[in-house]
Parts: sequence; C-alpha cells; structure tokens
Amino acid sequence: MYKGHTMTDLLDRARAWMAADPDPDTRDELARIMNDATSAEPERQTMAIRDLGERFSGPLEFGTAGLRGIMGAGETRMNRAVVLRTTAGLARYLLTNPDNDARRRGVVIGYDARHHSFEFAQDTACVLAAFGIPSYLSPHPCPTPITAFAVSHLEAAAGVMITASHNPPEYNGYKAYWSNGA
Repeated sequence: MYKGHTMTDLLDRARAWMAADPDPDTRDELARIMNDATSAEPERQTMAIRDLGERFSGPLEFGTAGLRGIMGAGETRMNRAVVLRTTAGLARYLLTNPDNDARRRGVVIGYDARHHSFEFAQDTACVLAAFGIPSYLSPHPCPTPITAFAVSHLEAAAGVMITASHNPPEYNGYKAYWSNGA
C-alpha cells in the first residue's frame, strides 16, 4: 500500500489516466512506470509504486496564482491532460456568469520559453475555442506581466499565463487572471 492506495488501485488510476491522456510522450512515460511497478525486481517495483503514489495522490491544486508542478505524467504533474481539464473548468466557470461576456471578450493567453509552454498555451486556446470562447494567443514567449496587462488593456474576460515563474526548469504552471488583470 502507498498512502492508502493499493497497488491495484494505483495501476487502475494510472490506466484510466493513460486512456484519457492526449500526449503520447506522457502515456509512454506512465507505461514504463507501470511496467516497473509489476516488475519481478523488488527494488524497481518499490520505486515505481512510490512514483505512482506520488503522481496519483490527488489532483494538482491551485495555489496562490494558479497551478504549478513538475512536468510529467499523472494528476499531480503539469501536462497536457491537466491543462485541458483546467481550461475546461475555467471555460465552464466563465460561461456560468453572463456578466463575463466571455464569448465576446475572449481570454488572453501568454506563455514563457519553458519546455511545453507553447503546447500548453495552444491546448488552452483549443479548449476555449471548443466552448465558443475566442482567445488572444501571444505570438511569441512573453513575460508574465505582459499577460496581466493585456487582459486589462484588451478588456478580456480572463487571462491564462503558462509559466512556472521562478521554479526550477523541470516545472511549469498555469496562472489564471480575471478581467481586472489580477
């Protein structure tokens, strides 16, 4: 058992995640870990189960300004699946309040130069489009304050900045801004 999860539970959760993960790289990453978790080598198996337990110990949660985590497969990591789910939640929230007028005002999307930032920003724009919300996607990497400024300047309904700010390079993040740029 790992923190209340049996190995079967962890493997089931990992399989379900893999089935919904749009990224072949993170699916392969998770498949390798799952293979190690069922290995006959006790040390390899123990390390893999611990890794699965950390990756599936609960969803990545919003902190002070958004989500931030190590990039990789699983619900506690930053990856395309987390970005897609988070953006779907943001879109639903924006559309529940007609005062946001999100379908007219749109959402600003900025991103930094970290690994996967551009892909995460594109995924964000695609999910918003699926909900009928236009986006202003930055044409190139930009500093975080530019996104906050653009939300106010363009009178957008909200903004998203893909960045992990000052965190180490293996991290990425998803910051959300409301219509006032905060």
